[in-house]
Amino acid sequence: MKSSMSLILLAVLALLGCSSGNNSDLGQVEGRVSLDGKPLPNAQVQFQPTQGRPSYGMTDSEGKFTLQYTGTAAGALIGSHTVLVTTAVSRDDGSVAPELVPPKYNARSELEKEVQAGDNQFDFELASK
Repeated sequence: MKSSMSLILLAVLALLGCSSGNNSDLGQVEGRVSLDGKPLPNAQVQFQPTQGRPSYGMTDSEGKFTLQYTGTAAGALIGSHTVLVTTAVSRDDGSVAPELVPPKYNARSELEKEVQAGDNQFDFELASK
């Protein structure tokens, strides 16, 4: 299930093209997401810059993610980002998984990170309450 969601996400990113950035504008981003001290699997992580296209990644069973800017370019635009984490993603059967993450981490996200050139490691310790 996770692999087909990732493939769909990558296909959408590839269709969008690379018009709003090039590899020199990107920092490589990976990290880990946990909820109440436990890894958060199958969550979508989005880095939304102040201006420009967002980058996305999906967490694996250990809560680890790597961001993808387009279908062929990994990373996120250099600069400030609002970070959104959600488990309410589409499943293979067309249904949507339940949201386990509070709105302060997605719909009303309070998470912010600064992406630098080079490698970036961001770990998110989220709390359900």
